[in-house]
Parts: sequence; structure tokens; C-alpha cells
Amino acid sequence: MSIIYVLSTIIILVVAFKINVWLGIAAVALLALYGIYSALPTIYEMNGNRAYAAGDYNTSKLWYKKAYDTHRSKVRTRISYSAILLRTGDNDEAETILNAIIRAKGAKPDVKNRAKQQRCMVYYKQGRLDEAMEEAAELFENGYKNTAMYGMIGYFKLVRGDDMDETTKFCEEALEYNDDDRDIMDNLSICYYKKGEYEKAKELSDKIIEGNPTFIEAYFHGAQIAEKLGNYKTALEYLDKIPECTRSNMTTVSEEEIAALRSEVEKNLVK
Repeated sequence: MSIIYVLSTIIILVVAFKINVWLGIAAVALLALYGIYSALPTIYEMNGNRAYAAGDYNTSKLWYKKAYDTHRSKVRTRISYSAILLRTGDNDEAETILNAIIRAKGAKPDVKNRAKQQRCMVYYKQGRLDEAMEEAAELFENGYKNTAMYGMIGYFKLVRGDDMDETTKFCEEALEYNDDDRDIMDNLSICYYKKGEYEKAKELSDKIIEGNPTFIEAYFHGAQIAEKLGNYKTALEYLDKIPECTRSNMTTVSEEEIAALRSEVEKNLVK
């Protein structure tokens, strides 16, 4: 709330009460109603954030839609809304919201870049991986580098099946950029796993799991590594934690993959 708004409010109230007490009371009521009206997008966003933190993405989406439908929500809120829509599988709707931000006249470059970064994930979920990678690479080469970009590009390289040595090198660079990010660590762990460097993969996986993550991939990849190292009991313990995690449209591991790994681990346990 700006100092000008505060001073203007005080002046209005003082003048109103000087003219007439009832006019002053009416002015207070109107200003209170206006304050509530102005705060509605923020209130809706806060409710959406609480639902999101609880893993209830559908309820979070409903609250964010309320904020969006006021047509007064901040760009930050709209980008967050698009991220929630990705989790609920509403990919096309997410793209529509992001395109409007990117095409808006007068939008600051950093705002457009954030929206484009998010749109890369939309493209990926729409099955447009090459477009996603092309836009992400363009952003990155133009100097738009952050933890999320490193994590996203590393993941795209893995999904696309890029040269493993080059992908590993990029993911190691990402770890140097931020050695505490779960997505970056997970990407590099997968690289080492695919190259048969299981102990190095385990070191990163253990660090992720020590943080008691709530995403399925952490335990699935940890179980894969443990299975390769012959630690079948540990692998099963990790797999047992997966039902406690929250699944969404952004989850990259299918129930079939989990079941297949569990079957393999259980076979090895009884040998």
C-alpha cells in the first residue's frame, strides 16, 4: 500500500467526518469494501497456496481461477496458476494464459522470460519436446539462466536421449550452479545411473532422500540405484514410501514402471 494511498484515505475520512458523522461512517464502510475488493485476488491466491502445499492441486486450481477471473491478478499469480494447471493436466489452458503474458505490450523482458520458461514445460506436456527444448535453449543462450532452467534443460536432454556424455557434462555444470536443488541432483543421478556409475548416483540420491521428499521420482530412482547395487531391502523400503507421495500430471514415473521395479526387487529378495 503506497504512502499516497494512505494519506489520501486519511484526508477523505477527516473531511467526511468534519462534514457529517454519518458521512464519515459511510466513507469508512465504502473504503473497507474497496479494501476487501482490492485484496480479493491476494486472498484467493493465499487459499490456493495452502491447498497446493497440502498436495490438493484441484482445490488450488479453483482458488487460483477465482484470482485469475477477477482480471486484477498480478503476473506472478498468473504464471503460478499456469504451473498449477500443468499439475492438473490442463495444458492448453496453461498455454493460453502464458501466451497472453508473453504477447502483452509493455511487458518487461524478465516477465516474458519467466512466462516463456513456464511455457517450455507446457510444450513438453503437450508432446512438443523439440519446441520446448528449442525455446529453452534460446532463453539459456541469451543469458536467462537460473536453477529451474538448469533443471528443466537437463531433464529435457535426458528425455530426448541426447548424447549421455554431453548431458552429464551439462548436469554437472548445473550442480556447480546449485548443488542443493533436488531436480538438478536427480538429473545428474540419472546420468550416472545410465552410465553405470551407481555409487556416484547413490551419493546424490541419498542426499535427496535425506530431505524427506514428497515426489515419487526421488524414491523410484533411489530404488533403481539400490537394486543395481544389490541393496534390495533398501530398494523395497524406498518403493514402500511411494504411495505416501503426491501424484500429478507432472509426475514422470508411471504406476506400471513402479510395479515392474517392485516385482524385480522382490524376486531378488527371495533368491
